[in-house]
Amino acid sequence: MKANTYPLAIPPDLLGEMRRASEELGLSMADIMRQSMKLGLPKLREQLSPSPLNGVMPLSRAEASSCYEELNSEFDALEHHLAGLPSPPLEAE
Repeated sequence: MKANTYPLAIPPDLLGEMRRASEELGLSMADIMRQSMKLGLPKLREQLSPSPLNGVMPLSRAEASSCYEELNSEFDALEHHLAGLPSPPLEAE
């Protein structure tokens, strides 16, 4: 396995935590760093994802009924109009 070395500036408090974890777990500092990145990368992607709906939970039944209890004739007319428009043709991929 070819290894690349990257200099990494680590704040002193985090470095102290990593050293304690290294001693507690009996792993080298390099192993602690690799495992931290491996375990934390999915969470990092999830939290920093550009998806605008990332982390948005669907409405519960109670929330949905509360939101949609009141009728809105202007919205209903718009919805009816849009439903009558033809669908765009599917693009070949």
